[in-house]
Amino acid sequence: MTDELFPQQEWNGAPLEDVQALFDFWKTTFNKRASTVLDDKRKDKLATALRHYGMDTCKHAILGCSMSDFHMGNNNRNKVYNDLTLIFRNAEKVEAFVEVYEQQTATLHDLDQWLNS
Repeated sequence: MTDELFPQQEWNGAPLEDVQALFDFWKTTFNKRASTVLDDKRKDKLATALRHYGMDTCKHAILGCSMSDFHMGNNNRNKVYNDLTLIFRNAEKVEAFVEVYEQQTATLHDLDQWLNS
């Protein structure tokens, strides 16, 4: 069997397997229902983000959203804002969530060092 007979499935230039893996990571991170659908709009956002940032950075953006009090419902509407289409809306959003992740993990690292010194 050759690669020509079984080409790697892609969506918008990203391996469909990676798109699915990132979707599953998001579902697990935010305890989404098993029935949550990976529709074309979500596939487009994930594929674009994977092409520009790679899997690790995309996961950090998802984790950053999960670490944001505002996006997890501590806001004046008590509404959770954690949909994939928000996290990966544009470069500014992705990078802002990655920054939250980096700040939070650095703070936790510093606290851990202080407690264990």
